[in-house]
Amino acid sequence: MTTPYTPFAPSQAGLAVFYTSTVQVLRLTETLQAGGGMTMSWQPVTTIVDPLTSVVGQLRCRIDLTHLRPGKDLPSPMVAGRAPDRVGVMYFSLSPDANGAPQVLAADRVRCVAGPIFGTFEVRLIPDVAQDLTGAHHAEVQVIEVSQQLGTGSPTPFPGSQP
Repeated sequence: MTTPYTPFAPSQAGLAVFYTSTVQVLRLTETLQAGGGMTMSWQPVTTIVDPLTSVVGQLRCRIDLTHLRPGKDLPSPMVAGRAPDRVGVMYFSLSPDANGAPQVLAADRVRCVAGPIFGTFEVRLIPDVAQDLTGAHHAEVQVIEVSQQLGTGSPTPFPGSQP
């Protein structure tokens, strides 16, 4: 006896072999002070954003700083008096929460913790979902370097200087 064909969504692990970077996803959090003031800081997210690694707040991805998607990505802004920010595209696997919303949102920042790319990048646009024939395959979004946020281990502009 044969069973009828039931369609299924393939796993996203096929694209994961191209993910060369690991990033920490940061989200802006506000804290009210006793005197009525507010403190804002970038904190790591406390959920699992990558279904393949299962590390809280970390995401395996591919950041391509030599590629911009024509017609989708914002052009690089003109800057004077400093080095231009690096602009590229980040590719990552989808991981929706219990409500179906994506885990990486516009206005998040990603800090590179492992891989060939270093620095902190900002996600300014809503991530695009790339689809295949059965559904969502992966997400991609433009990222722009945040040059003001240096951390321990960041490259320093002058020998002996501290970030």
